[in-house]
Amino acid sequence: MGGRHSRHPLSLMRKIALVDMNNFYVSCERVFRPDLGNKPVVVLSNNDGCAIARSNEAKTLGIKMGEPYFKFKEIAQKMDMAIFSSNYTLYQDFSHRIMALLKSQVPLMEVYSIDEAFLDLTHVPEEELFSFCQHLKDQVRQYLGIPISIGVSLTKTLAKVANHFAKKSEGVFILLDEKEIHTFLSRLPVNEIWGIGRNHTKYLLTQGIDTALKLKQAPPKWIRQKMSVVGERIVTELNGKIAYDFEEDLASKKMITVSRSFPKDVTSYEELEWAICSFIERATEKLREERMLAQKLGIFIKTNRFSEGTYYSNFQLIHLDVASHYTPSFITAGKKALKDIYKPHLAYKKAGVCLLSLRSQEEFQASFLSQISSKKEQLMLTLDKLNQRYGKRTVSYGAVNQATTSITHRQFLSPHYTTSWNELPKVK
Repeated sequence: MGGRHSRHPLSLMRKIALVDMNNFYVSCERVFRPDLGNKPVVVLSNNDGCAIARSNEAKTLGIKMGEPYFKFKEIAQKMDMAIFSSNYTLYQDFSHRIMALLKSQVPLMEVYSIDEAFLDLTHVPEEELFSFCQHLKDQVRQYLGIPISIGVSLTKTLAKVANHFAKKSEGVFILLDEKEIHTFLSRLPVNEIWGIGRNHTKYLLTQGIDTALKLKQAPPKWIRQKMSVVGERIVTELNGKIAYDFEEDLASKKMITVSRSFPKDVTSYEELEWAICSFIERATEKLREERMLAQKLGIFIKTNRFSEGTYYSNFQLIHLDVASHYTPSFITAGKKALKDIYKPHLAYKKAGVCLLSLRSQEEFQASFLSQISSKKEQLMLTLDKLNQRYGKRTVSYGAVNQATTSITHRQFLSPHYTTSWNELPKVK
């Protein structure tokens, strides 16, 4: 019935879960503000420009995603709405903690974005799936205070469908039976399918395809002609056959990887460069924590594979002269690599870095000492100690701080509760 995967015996039906953190930015703000549990809450974009996250109560009041703050400021004051500036340091830290918890429970996981992850639950018996997911959901809520929804099905696309209905139920939704899949696909508007954009929605509606079930039943060759290989893969997945498998290309234990899917597509080179530099900063911190050196740096950038334009993905590998863990050397190399693979006029959805050819410091002591002077080594140690003591990014690099300095207005910023000693929550 389901798609097969070479990793598993043929007798096992593939079971893929999508974990989605509900109203994630809002939920992070509520963890240390229990008084906001039933109140409308909105998180604003950089410079407090527009709404990028809304609680269910705020949605009920008619606040739309992307709506400028000045347009709903009056109703916010009238309804005693809680307004927050975006606190990405807090959200990223919560994300890392939740992903680590999820990863400890499954053999295979793909972090899709800051608030979404795919889990491979193939080895969980079908009769135990619901209780397994419920336990996972309860653990995340108990340990970290964040509500999540889990949808399980045969493919990533169907897992997205299951998650859609999980949000409308008790938070866990299993969709494996063929008849049930047909029933719920018939209830899902075609525009709600993962990867179906606005233009494709318009075209499909003109062809009488208004539900996910009708798209599932459309001829694959015709879909490929009208919607390219992207549309064909979506139809394949709706039919229970895997077209998008887990991305493990950068998850080897022999490398250190930091990557991210952006909440909104990135179009400027400067913003992409800042992201790459911040990823390098974090990756080299991990390198030093593990007392390792790296001699290769990989940079990758990807556009949205579901966009209706041309898909672009590129990877650049750079060899350093000598194995190192000196952050500025990697930032310099990373900037050069990005310039080589960056294409203007594209909207980038994901980027990342990986450090390869890892060796222990002891193994490469001679090369290490020749590459990094005692002053540089002491600088790295000092920066790490300051950031560990006072919170991440307390001291950072100019290349990484470009985005920070551009944020000139964050009137409603909450404390960095989990990453700064000076901003720890106080119990009265």
